[in-house]
Amino acid sequence: MSLKPFRYSYTKMKIGFFVIIFFTFVDVAFTATRFIPKSFEADLEQVVFSVTFNKESVTPVKMKYKFSNNLYFNVQSEETPVIYICNKEKTWIYNPPFIEGEKGEVKVGDSSKYCYVKIFDALNKGLKTNDLYEVKQKKRGAKLTFKKEAVAQTGIKEVALTFKSTWHKGLSITDVEKMEIWDTEKKKPTVFRFKKINTNAKIDFMDFEFKIPENTNVTKF
Repeated sequence: MSLKPFRYSYTKMKIGFFVIIFFTFVDVAFTATRFIPKSFEADLEQVVFSVTFNKESVTPVKMKYKFSNNLYFNVQSEETPVIYICNKEKTWIYNPPFIEGEKGEVKVGDSSKYCYVKIFDALNKGLKTNDLYEVKQKKRGAKLTFKKEAVAQTGIKEVALTFKSTWHKGLSITDVEKMEIWDTEKKKPTVFRFKKINTNAKIDFMDFEFKIPENTNVTKF
C-alpha cells in the first residue's frame, strides 16, 4: 500500500494507489457517520522491511485526496523520490533528477487505464464481504482478503486495517493507526502509519494537475 516507474518498482506504485482505494471505499461504507470527508490531506510513514539488510526503512509520504479519483501522492525518499498525481483524465508519475542539471523523468497516461477507476468504484462496496474480497472484523480493525480476479487487477492479496480504539459506529479517519498491505511479490507487508490527517484542508482540483518542469523527459505508459 511506494511508486517507481523508472527508479521505483511498479509494485510499490500499486501500493500507492491502494492508499486512495482505501479512502474511497470507506467513504461509502461509513456514509452515515462521515468516516472521511470529500477531501483531506495526510502525512504518512511508509515502512518497508528489507530482507537483504534485515531492517525496516521508513519514508515520509505527503498525500492529498479529493472525491472522486483525485490523488496527490509524494514519496519523500532521499534515494528515490517520486510524485504520483491522478485525476479523472490523466495520470502523471514524476521522478525528479538526482543531480541538479540532469533531466527528470515523467510518465503520462490515460486515467481510465492507470488511475484504476474501475477498481475504485468496485471497492465502494465497503467493509463487508463481497465479490472482490472477504472481510473479517477484528476488535481494533479489519482484514480484507482479496479474491483471485481482484488480486490480478491490483497485485494485492490482503490488507489489514488497525484503529486506535475498538471498533464502533462512530469511527473516523482520525482513528486509523496503520494499514498493512501484502502484495503478490513480497513475503513481508508494506506498512503505512498514519501520522497526521487534516480533514478540514482546502484542496483545489488544480492540485491534481501536474505541470511538467523544464528539462524533463516525457514518455507515455
